Amino acid sequence: MPKVTLQERIAALKLAVKWTYNSSKPLTVVVFLITVLAGLLTVVEPYVFRIIIDRIVSGAEFSFVEKMGIGIAGILVIYAVAKILQNLFWDMQMIIKRIHAQRLDKYATRAMMEKVSSLDAVYFENPEYYNTLTKANQHLWRVTEFFWQFTWFAGQAVSVVVILSALFAFNWLVVALILLASLPSIVLAFRASEILWSAFDTSSPIFRHAYYYKSLMTERPEAVKEIKLFGLKSHFLERFDSLFSDFLKKQEKAAWRELALFSGINLLGGALSVFAAWFVIKEFVDGGITIGQVTFYWALLFQFAENARHMVRMIGELNQSAIFLSPVVKILSFEPVIKEAEHPHKFPSRLKKGIEFRNVTFYYPRSKKPALKNFNLLIKPGQSLALVGENGSGKTTLVKLLTRLYDVSEGEIFIDGKNIKEYSLDSLYENIGVIFQDFMKYEALVEENIGYGRLGKIKRKGRVHEASVKAEAWEFIKELEQKYKTHIGKTLVDEGTELSIGQWQKIALARAFFKDANLLCLDEPTAAVDARAEYRLFRKFRQLTKNKTTILISHRFSTVRMADRIIVMHNGKIVEQGSHRQLLANKGRYSRLFRMQASGYKDFFDLQKGKAP
Repeated sequence: MPKVTLQERIAALKLAVKWTYNSSKPLTVVVFLITVLAGLLTVVEPYVFRIIIDRIVSGAEFSFVEKMGIGIAGILVIYAVAKILQNLFWDMQMIIKRIHAQRLDKYATRAMMEKVSSLDAVYFENPEYYNTLTKANQHLWRVTEFFWQFTWFAGQAVSVVVILSALFAFNWLVVALILLASLPSIVLAFRASEILWSAFDTSSPIFRHAYYYKSLMTERPEAVKEIKLFGLKSHFLERFDSLFSDFLKKQEKAAWRELALFSGINLLGGALSVFAAWFVIKEFVDGGITIGQVTFYWALLFQFAENARHMVRMIGELNQSAIFLSPVVKILSFEPVIKEAEHPHKFPSRLKKGIEFRNVTFYYPRSKKPALKNFNLLIKPGQSLALVGENGSGKTTLVKLLTRLYDVSEGEIFIDGKNIKEYSLDSLYENIGVIFQDFMKYEALVEENIGYGRLGKIKRKGRVHEASVKAEAWEFIKELEQKYKTHIGKTLVDEGTELSIGQWQKIALARAFFKDANLLCLDEPTAAVDARAEYRLFRKFRQLTKNKTTILISHRFSTVRMADRIIVMHNGKIVEQGSHRQLLANKGRYSRLFRMQASGYKDFFDLQKGKAP
């Protein structure tokens, strides 16, 4: 297990300070000013008591009081003002810190959302990245905690400096002794943080695994049906218990070790504090100080012991926060793999030469088998192309490369004669409309769900309606009580409407049509759509894809036959291509797959011909 280096801890603390300040600059400054002022008032209370005790015991007037023209009443007024200010500063600090913490939480969460969403798909194929992301998300709250810890530490530090200054005037040996007592405590506090991190870091994959089962049983409605019908509830609960038990054992072991260290800290600090107190008593016995001064210095020693204890604990907590925030720093250090050209071109408003895959080979991360191997394909402008093949043949991979979710491992992809890497990413994304087979189900209004295809035109209600009609979604939308204003899903809104998987797919298809891009990629666009809607889409396919270059992926031959050209893929290569009739006549792989699927309808045609099934 790699240790978190000092450099990584400093980077984490720098990040926390930067985010704290940037989230609200005025509040950050105010909190620290109040913290410093509150710390400076630390010695006022014991000093006032010293003056009063000496006055009562000796009965003598105070020289400084005479000069100021005030008596004990005046001293008490000063004490009252200091006490009121101290309490006021504390209350102000708590209120402002609470407001600041909310702003900081929002700032940190948004920064993480922005960073993670900017990373490429390749990161999400990496288990190590997932582990780091899990740890970062679990401890992002420590950014806010750091703010509380640091302000508390700053206040304690100011108090300690003021107390040490007063004690130094009495006897520098006392200061040396109590500083000596603090050093081992700081070292042990750092050690305790490392023990806690070690337990967490080794347990993180276990924790992520356990919470996968939690997610299945509490956060994913689609899993409920199978869990009930397959009787998986007890099995998943047992796995959760087993995994979490391992996690808890490691955490408990770390907690006991941490307790042992802090017990050592307290014993050492207590022993050296007794020696410091002995110096004060000895000085009084020798007649070097008054009873009021004894009270003053003893109060300072007790205050120092308390403040130093909290300060050492805060140093340990700050170190702990730095260690646990290191995954956040690591996530923020990741950079997109898909790079844009220094002087990128805009995607052509209309394709003239088409799209060419030239000797393309592609490996998914951590895979030794290529998803595409020496792949060559030319797609003409305005052509509708269907990709057919068994699962894993490379069909969806082709679309992912064309949309630059990944870059090719070898070879090149050309669009109108230019390498795809020469086009700006925004321009590329803007001109490609895609529906993947694992399409998104956004919890939002119907019109928003469709409008997400092109946010700049989301307010054009006519276009939203046109897209829904094209996708056959209007047939069920018109039956909804609020039509396009209906909220889909019940996670965010109690009164939301649940859709069937087929209805969700129609919404996703409408989103792709709403984008109205030059290049349309449809991956299993009718897999969940009912037969009637699929037939109607089939009838108007050419109209829907007119003047567009279209790539259609489907296992349904009733769907792919509508394409101008059909490409049959196997093990990342093209094994056949041609029109539906040509491929049937060739009696190759396409013909065999088609006849296998058509055999399911043999009974129907036999009945039509008057034959017994």
